[in-house]
Amino acid sequence: MQNKIGNQAEHHNFLRGALAWHGSVTPRILVGVCLSSLYTFALFYIDAHYYKLPRFAVTPFEYTGAVLGLVLVFRTNAGHERWWEARKLWGSITNQIRNLLIMTWNYGEDNVEWRQNMTKWLVAFAYANKESLRMQKNFDAINDWLSTEEITALKNSPHMPLFVSNKIAELLEQAKDKQQFDLFTFTEFEKYRAALIDSIGGCERILKTPMPLVYAIKTRRFILIYLLLLPFSLLDEMGIMSPLIAFLVAYPLLSIDRIGVELQNPFGKQNLSHLPLDTICEGIQNNALMLQKQSSQ
Repeated sequence: MQNKIGNQAEHHNFLRGALAWHGSVTPRILVGVCLSSLYTFALFYIDAHYYKLPRFAVTPFEYTGAVLGLVLVFRTNAGHERWWEARKLWGSITNQIRNLLIMTWNYGEDNVEWRQNMTKWLVAFAYANKESLRMQKNFDAINDWLSTEEITALKNSPHMPLFVSNKIAELLEQAKDKQQFDLFTFTEFEKYRAALIDSIGGCERILKTPMPLVYAIKTRRFILIYLLLLPFSLLDEMGIMSPLIAFLVAYPLLSIDRIGVELQNPFGKQNLSHLPLDTICEGIQNNALMLQKQSSQ
């Protein structure tokens, strides 16, 4: 059994989850882990066959390892906080679009063409957000909603979500001028439209504000120094097993560091555990189709 979210899956079976390769950071840190192990083996070989290397006591590394663990936990928590905030913002986008769709088909202008135009641009807003955050311009999924000219204009706009939001504002202004709904209804529409802009602004803040470079450099420098010096405390205690111990130490340290990196950008498909934006947008599109179908009955 699997709990699927978009193209990602979590195995309920413990062994399958523990040994999973797809979606794991292991492929991205394996070279570093192996280098750490080979480096330790090289030191062991030199110490055993050529000349004795200096030794360090294990105790300082135990205390240093605890401090390093706290630093890495902070890095991972910071990445997860960004990921979770991005998911809440997209949940807000979904709910705001749903509210606007319901209002469009129940309180909007009594004109099917106007309601369909509002609907298509609300669907387009979700896809424009997704493509903007991923720095792409693939709108094949909404070819049935927008004309070729509209998609071209959307792609050529400097800020795609703002372009779509302006189209929605124009439709609202048009209905207000025709006195198709009162000022209160117009204000409610505008409130949700403005909230959409606030949400995309929050997503862009996450995208354009990476982890402070000074913190990332210090964290990785700390890890590097720790892994470079650790073998000198293993030579006497572990002997030939030193490379294996170095492997087992480097694996979690580099994994946690990499997880923090992967979570920094929750939108890009190149990052592990990115948000399932394709699935979210498809859900919004299905909601729009359902309301259209209900209103036509």
